[in-house]
Amino acid sequence: MRILVTGAAGYIGGRMVEVLCEQDWVEKVIGLDITEPTRKFDKFHFIQKDIREPVEELLKIEKIDTVIHAAYVVTPHHNKSMMEDINKRGTRNVLTAVSKAGVKQLMVTSSTMAYGFYPDNDMPLTEESPLRGNDDFIYPKNKKEIEGLMQDFISGHPEINVTILRPCFVLGPKINNPFSRHLRKKFVLMPWKTLPFQYVHEDDLINVMLLLIEKGIGGIYNVTGDGTITYPEMIKSLGNIHIPIPWPFIYHINNLAWFLRLSFLSEFPSAAMRLMVNPWLASSEKLKKTTGYRFKYNTKEAFADFVESVS
Repeated sequence: MRILVTGAAGYIGGRMVEVLCEQDWVEKVIGLDITEPTRKFDKFHFIQKDIREPVEELLKIEKIDTVIHAAYVVTPHHNKSMMEDINKRGTRNVLTAVSKAGVKQLMVTSSTMAYGFYPDNDMPLTEESPLRGNDDFIYPKNKKEIEGLMQDFISGHPEINVTILRPCFVLGPKINNPFSRHLRKKFVLMPWKTLPFQYVHEDDLINVMLLLIEKGIGGIYNVTGDGTITYPEMIKSLGNIHIPIPWPFIYHINNLAWFLRLSFLSEFPSAAMRLMVNPWLASSEKLKKTTGYRFKYNTKEAFADFVESVS
């Protein structure tokens, strides 16, 4: 296969490039990103490019048969317009190029966040659950909207094998995002009442992506580790102190810190905290039944691996 990976310097894209270059069935990997990756591989060729720039000719010249679209602005940013432009226009650009360049297979990394954080969510969420990504938080909002674009694309291009993955929060030794940094603070401010949380280990997500690409398995799949872990358990295992605060107070305190850019207090808007207080657990039964994949880590084991890496 000749594979192009967008977001090749990112967390998931970077790991995917690494493992693809180890496979005998992969001839070449092209990586796109605005930042150059720190690691180099024999089969890997990096091109510095904004995902919103034209890529159709590149796909044709390199004879790309498979595209993995992992480019996405993950970290919350005060410039919402910029985030939405990269996420949505970048995806439209990739879809247009894929449709015109003869690409046979497309994988897009979505998220269980596309379901949104609501008190009346299905328990558990399945691939048939409605996508209601919260409109006041850019990450789930854009994931929901991009999946709408994907459905239109799938309907218009039945000749292309499309796979959409919806992982829950990804965790592992290499994770470093606002959420993981918040949990590592000595004093961790949290809503008074939180619900159990769900993780998937980065190795399991990468293994699933690799399996589906190699076997050419299309469809939509949640990717979630078994079981849950509570916030008090997480904070205690990191050796930190849990500070529960009533929801109305922490919502306004956090929003003020976000507005004033007090990153030592908060690196995300309060809308993101709804994932802590509303049910948001998804099932991977469809993936298991379709592929037979056996997860290496459950939720607590994934978190334990993260704790070991930062302790």
